[in-house]
Amino acid sequence: MSRKKYIAIHTYHSDDTKHKFWAGTNEVEQTDIEWRDKYIFDKCQCTATWVGADAFFFCQWEAETPDDVLNTLTELGLDDYIFTALYQIDMHIDITNLTGKNPYKGISYLDTAS
Repeated sequence: MSRKKYIAIHTYHSDDTKHKFWAGTNEVEQTDIEWRDKYIFDKCQCTATWVGADAFFFCQWEAETPDDVLNTLTELGLDDYIFTALYQIDMHIDITNLTGKNPYKGISYLDTAS
């Protein structure tokens, strides 16, 4: 089975768990390459993340199933801090990585023909 892309929407259990989740990260000496390597697992990989000051942050994952991601987050102990909703991504357009291909091809629910 091939891997699919998922968007994970994470929210914190509380303001307290948000602060515990991020505690000490300002002092972390880690490059973005080291971050990438830290999030490669047997059944899934986190390929991008977007974090702001609000109550939510977002990650893009590649996995065969959503459970592969959720189980990995549980094994890492992240369930103690965050709730996660996962949604499969069928189309992803990133202007920093354009291909010139039609992004709508192959997405059946976008087909308006009867």
